[in-house]
Amino acid sequence: MKIFSTLKNQASEFLESYKAKGPASYAAAQQAIGAVLIADGFVGIDNPFGQKKRPGIFGTIIGMGLAIAFILVPSFIGGMMKIDNMTAITDAKVVTIGRSDKSCSLTVNYVVDGQEYTKQSPMSSSNYCSMSEGESININYDPANPGSWIYGAKMVRGFLSIFFWVGIFILLTSIITFFIRLFSIIFGWKLLMAGRKNAKALPTEINWGTMVSEIKQSFTSSIFGFGGAQNNVISAIDSMIQNSNQK
Repeated sequence: MKIFSTLKNQASEFLESYKAKGPASYAAAQQAIGAVLIADGFVGIDNPFGQKKRPGIFGTIIGMGLAIAFILVPSFIGGMMKIDNMTAITDAKVVTIGRSDKSCSLTVNYVVDGQEYTKQSPMSSSNYCSMSEGESININYDPANPGSWIYGAKMVRGFLSIFFWVGIFILLTSIITFFIRLFSIIFGWKLLMAGRKNAKALPTEINWGTMVSEIKQSFTSSIFGFGGAQNNVISAIDSMIQNSNQK
C-alpha cells in the first residue's frame, strides 16, 4: 500500500520533530496524530479537491455497494429484455414511430417462418426518432419466441457493458481504499494508545487538551494541506483523550 506508506512516513517524520521537544510534547503529538489518522480513516478529513472529502472507510463500503449495483445492471436489464435469447436476425419494416418527449418507440412488421408479426419495441430510444415509417431495418429476435425482438442488440449490449466495467473499476478502487483507511485506523490507534500510556507517566497539571489540539491542527495543515480540519469524529476522539488523561 504505497499511498498508506507515504502517509505513515509523513506522520512518523512529523512525530519525530516533537521527540526532541520533551516527553510531554512527544506524548501529545502521538495522541494528536493518532486521533487525526483514526478520524481520517473513518470519515476522510483531508480536502484536496475544493470542498469534497475523500471517502473514509464507511464511504468505501458504500462505494462497494454501488459498484455491485453497477455490475448487476447488465444482468438485471438484460434478463428483463431477454437480450441474450435474441440470437436470430431478420429484416423488418418500420410501421409507426411513437414519439414521447426526447425518446421514441418503434412498431415494426416482420415475417418469421411464414408467420407475420407486428410488434412494438420493448424499449424507447432517442435513436429511434431519426427513423422514418416504411424504413427497412435489421432486428434480432428470439427463435423460441419470434414475437420478442430488439433493434440494435449489439449497441444495447455495449451500453450495458459500460455499467459492468464502471462497477468493476469502482469496486477495485473501493477495496484498495478500504484497506488504506483500515491501515490508517490501526496505525493511528497504536499511536493514540502509546501517547496515552506515555502521558500517564507525566505530571497531571499538563494542559493536554491545548497541546493536542494545537499539534493536531498543525499536522492536518502540514500533511493534508489545509487547516481547521475539525469535525465531530475528531472532537469525540479529543474528548476521549482528555478524559482518559484525567483519570
